[in-house]
Amino acid sequence: MIQTYATQTVRKTAMLSVHRGVEEVLSEPHNTYDKLMEVTRGEAGNVLSIQANVSAINLLKANATDAVIKHLNGYEKQVIRIPLGSLIGGSFFTGRGPFLKFHIHSSGSIITSLYSTFTDAGINQTCHRIYLKMTVMVSVLLPTERKSVQVETEFLVCETVLVGEVPETYGNWDLGEEESLFKIFGASD
Repeated sequence: MIQTYATQTVRKTAMLSVHRGVEEVLSEPHNTYDKLMEVTRGEAGNVLSIQANVSAINLLKANATDAVIKHLNGYEKQVIRIPLGSLIGGSFFTGRGPFLKFHIHSSGSIITSLYSTFTDAGINQTCHRIYLKMTVMVSVLLPTERKSVQVETEFLVCETVLVGEVPETYGNWDLGEEESLFKIFGASD
């Protein structure tokens, strides 16, 4: 029961630390799409390339990690309170009786990564998203043992829709398994 209460408490505080730390970092004005990515356009305004601002991306990653560690450090020592009835067992006693206090100590490590996706957003339009993924491993030191907890979550940092030139004509054929372009246009295989 002590292990269950301790791991749930540490899981909750780890997730809270991640959300608070990332919220602080993502609210900064220099973490926007135009600061993280540079879109090069041609004379007609069409997208020629997208180049990552590596220093800005690495700074975002480092700042997010530092902010989460700062919040995690505030939860190194915690006190959990468990009702005596829950320790005795049985459904009648669960949650009843005086609370017993237990001191737990935790320490953690973080893996931070960024990745991006490109998805179809319409005719000649592409949605580009950048995600921040954080994995936190926390070890809980209990009076009798050591338990590890892992929390993993990701955040959408920014997104944009890249609009290309819309063609004058557009066709979408569902060819199925039996048909081919040769059959559609009357040519032989």
